[in-house]
Amino acid sequence: MKRMKLLLGLAVFASMILAPGQRLQAQESAETKEKRMQWFDDAKLGIFIHWGIYSVYGIDESWSFYNHYLPYEHYMKQLDGFTAENYDPLEWADLIKRSGARYSVITAKNHDGV
Repeated sequence: MKRMKLLLGLAVFASMILAPGQRLQAQESAETKEKRMQWFDDAKLGIFIHWGIYSVYGIDESWSFYNHYLPYEHYMKQLDGFTAENYDPLEWADLIKRSGARYSVITAKNHDGV
């Protein structure tokens, strides 16, 4: 379990320090892309987890300050209460697997910049 958390942490760290323009992108053949897209189509169910500071006060989306739902300063105050204290990637992965989902995506840094 410690090894999985370490590997996950390293992956997140690497994605944060490499700017999008610096990330290596392999050239993909049309056949490879077709197989990949077929897998995605066959998977049917996926889980997207938008886990951000907006969850502290139970706000349902990260565009709430942009849409004038609450002021930017109030939105950013949620940083004080947002921790990864209960983050358990192995438990989350098991739950996702048991749900029947074939893939999952978690936002570690959403469009709000946090």
